[in-house]
Amino acid sequence: MTGRDSSATPPPRGLRGAAGPAALLAAFGLAIVPAAAQQTPSAPASPSTSTQATATTRVTYISGPTVYVEAGRDDGIQSGDTLEVSRDGHPIAVLRVDYLSPHRAACAVVSKTDEIAVGDAARYTPTAPVAAPAAPGASAAGAAPAAAAVGAGATTSKKSSSGLHGRVGVRYLSVKDKTGDAGFSQPALDLYLADYGLGPVDLLLDVRARRTYRAGNGDVDEVDSLNNVYRASAVWHPGSAGQTVTLGRQFAPSLSVVSLFDGVLYDWNAGRFSLGGFAGTQPEPPAVQFSSDIREYGGYWTYRGAPESAKRWEITTGAVGSYEEGDPNREFIFVQGRYRGPELNVFAVEQIDFYRGWKVDDAGESSVSPSSTFASLTWQASGHVTLYGGYDSRRNVRLFRDRVTPATEFDDSHRQGGWGGGSFRLGDHFDVGADLRRSTGGPNGTADGYAFNAGFDRLTAANLSFTGRGTHYANEESDGWLYELEIGGDVLTRAHLSAGAGRLDETSAREPALDRTADWYDLEVDVLVGRRWLLLLQLERYTGDLEDNDQVYSSVGYRF
Repeated sequence: MTGRDSSATPPPRGLRGAAGPAALLAAFGLAIVPAAAQQTPSAPASPSTSTQATATTRVTYISGPTVYVEAGRDDGIQSGDTLEVSRDGHPIAVLRVDYLSPHRAACAVVSKTDEIAVGDAARYTPTAPVAAPAAPGASAAGAAPAAAAVGAGATTSKKSSSGLHGRVGVRYLSVKDKTGDAGFSQPALDLYLADYGLGPVDLLLDVRARRTYRAGNGDVDEVDSLNNVYRASAVWHPGSAGQTVTLGRQFAPSLSVVSLFDGVLYDWNAGRFSLGGFAGTQPEPPAVQFSSDIREYGGYWTYRGAPESAKRWEITTGAVGSYEEGDPNREFIFVQGRYRGPELNVFAVEQIDFYRGWKVDDAGESSVSPSSTFASLTWQASGHVTLYGGYDSRRNVRLFRDRVTPATEFDDSHRQGGWGGGSFRLGDHFDVGADLRRSTGGPNGTADGYAFNAGFDRLTAANLSFTGRGTHYANEESDGWLYELEIGGDVLTRAHLSAGAGRLDETSAREPALDRTADWYDLEVDVLVGRRWLLLLQLERYTGDLEDNDQVYSSVGYRF
């Protein structure tokens, strides 16, 4: 992300979010155990090969770390399968299926290079021949869905059957401090619209709004509102094939180093290669408000493999400049590569900055400097063994969070660093894994951790699952252990119920009086009503030496 620190301030997740080291280390423990939930996909029951047909569904709902797609068991998906999420024909994430209903799957994010949005395509390999429902506007080769924008690097023509598509959702978060009369409540509204009924022009809108009421001593003493517009753009398709012009707030999949911007983007797609350019401004965090303070310009060129190949790859290179009041803010070139095959998934991007003026004369910067590296690799070594690793030195990353959990809190504050590990799948139901991580940046300094995890899944007709994990972590301030257990299963055919518990034992490296223990318990149920309504309820209880609070999160979503 160019310009100033672009990490959007996440919504408050509860009073323990500001409780200090205990909460932070609890978050460390949860996220440092990818345990297949963060970094490592379980082995697919039927690994994809070049002779297997693929099918495409789409993302219909996102709740915290869970991503829902509109295909399930009857559509050829099994627990542990991996799905590739793409936008405008470009892969942006890999998901692992955690649990299923006949026509829906709830997935954990294995890796991603951009924020996943409702409407993104999700490509998978059915485990049995089925008439898999293609996402509106998507081909079996994984083209962009109707609800996804057609922009940088789009590889398909626009949807032949036009019309209005989208989703509307209502969310409510409530946190109550049991040690005093304090807390907050937060109603929220989501709206996503995609209209393909206006001839050569498509309209896209993605808005999230919330209102927060903070209470103290029995009275509401603070109210604030936040309206975030993540996409508001018009996409024009000229008569010439392969060309698009996008105007407004948008994402540029070919420009992961830029991500969100307000402006205009031109893209010309000629099949195996494409090129484009953009000009615009950078939104102001944390409310993602329009701002003209930083102006951005850039161009790119992409070359890719054959879209029908089982081994999909592409490489993009380009240059970007951002300027504040006419002065250089950042000027850099970048190289970005992706590879997705039956066994190997790799993404990497490198930025090289060119400094001039005061940055060289006064700040002492070198005129040319590699400034930002990101790499992620997942290797399906065999039908039972998965290895993964990565490195992230990016300074600024724009973050979008509807609900912040201990896991996402750790991910955001300990993002920089390196990680590696693996998992082993024994038979059809048992997984065991281990990993190491070293965080080397951000507000919490250097931290190290190692973790072990094990679990069963898809037991009985109710798809009963059970997972356990243990994490040891250490930084300059403290070290300790975190333990977590979770059990879940299907209720009837359209509901899923899960319950979990965790414990943190922390020892201060400087003062024994700061040693602490914390426990938490949670319950979650989600219900699919028909194929358009999704209801979600999450209850959480957290108690510790200095904290005692309850949290309730609920949401109702309808897609059309």
